[in-house]
Amino acid sequence: MTAAIMMVFLLGGALLQSLIPAAAGLGLSKPPILLAVALYFALVHSRGVAVTVAILAGIIQDSMSLFPVGTSALCFVVFTLVIMEWRETLFRDSLLTVAVLGAVLSALTTLALALILSLNATEAIAPNWWVALKMGGNAVLGLVTAPLVWWLASSLEHHVGLTAGEER
Repeated sequence: MTAAIMMVFLLGGALLQSLIPAAAGLGLSKPPILLAVALYFALVHSRGVAVTVAILAGIIQDSMSLFPVGTSALCFVVFTLVIMEWRETLFRDSLLTVAVLGAVLSALTTLALALILSLNATEAIAPNWWVALKMGGNAVLGLVTAPLVWWLASSLEHHVGLTAGEER
């Protein structure tokens, strides 16, 4: 059942992330729905499931953008492993925790992707002010998106009778 829920949220998240228009005032940022899905699974599920979701979410996100395939997956997996290491000290069931993590991880993903892309470039990919604007925009969108995705996913798992504690 976890695999079915995982695929519903990955494919639904990809669809929503591709259909929602970019916010011009936030540096042309889109809601980081796939990152929020990876965050949910990192906070609630076992390490194997969480890393699998992080890899798939990253590959799907890179497939929908101009980034080299695997760059987002690398960021998502690193963040997932860090969260898995510290999740026992976090208030996992708090929407505030999820919102703050969504904002921070969205901004850090933007920064990490900009740094990864600049490693192979002879010129700057984007001006620093643009990267900062995009980081801020992604943080704001992550602040809103992550709690919504967390609430939807936890509600769905509750309604189908799946509890994450059974997988640990």
